[in-house]
Amino acid sequence: MASLDDDDVNPVPLPPLLNRLPDTVGGHPTLPWGERVRNGLLGQLPLFLMALLAAATWWLVQSTPEPEPDRPAALLRHEPDYAMRGFSVQHYAVTGPARGVIEGDVVRHYPDTDTLEIDGVRLRWRDDQGHALRATAARAVVSGTGDEVRLSGGAVVERERLADEDAPLTFTSEELVFDRQADQVRSARPVTLRQGQAVIEARTLVYDHADGRLELQGAVKGRLPAR
Repeated sequence: MASLDDDDVNPVPLPPLLNRLPDTVGGHPTLPWGERVRNGLLGQLPLFLMALLAAATWWLVQSTPEPEPDRPAALLRHEPDYAMRGFSVQHYAVTGPARGVIEGDVVRHYPDTDTLEIDGVRLRWRDDQGHALRATAARAVVSGTGDEVRLSGGAVVERERLADEDAPLTFTSEELVFDRQADQVRSARPVTLRQGQAVIEARTLVYDHADGRLELQGAVKGRLPAR
């Protein structure tokens, strides 16, 4: 039997595909350095995005201004927002001439109470029957609607003489209230009535101007002339 020597064996060339196989380490192919870095970065990308999102959220929380606590509404002071001197205001009915006029030396408007305060007030009023009232006082407070006039400081209200009377009827008090809606004059302070020679004093007064009804209460006393 013939023997084969190593020198007699010609090397067999490897197929081209096997020549291009990469080197292996531990049985696994080794990638180029740049490829390994890129793969490593791609593997850490989700963690990096989560960290970036957390940082952005923290920045937004720190940058968002805190809401201011609710502040109570500022209280209006009792100070006038305007004043006028030598004023006159007329009140007209739906039809016909003016029913009343209110005048004063100085008027001030107070927005906190929606009232007018008048110095040196003068008031004239005529009801549906044509009966006239006149009033004067050192001061007056008029409601925002103008329905109530509170006279104070030597208040005097005079109702003109009616057809069956000999003299006008006069009320004097430290405070008198004229209620335009109710067509009344009333007072919760001591009041004095005068008509000609008759004088009556009382602690309270309610006078209905439309029908002439007079109600006096509290220690009523007076002096009536003999007929």
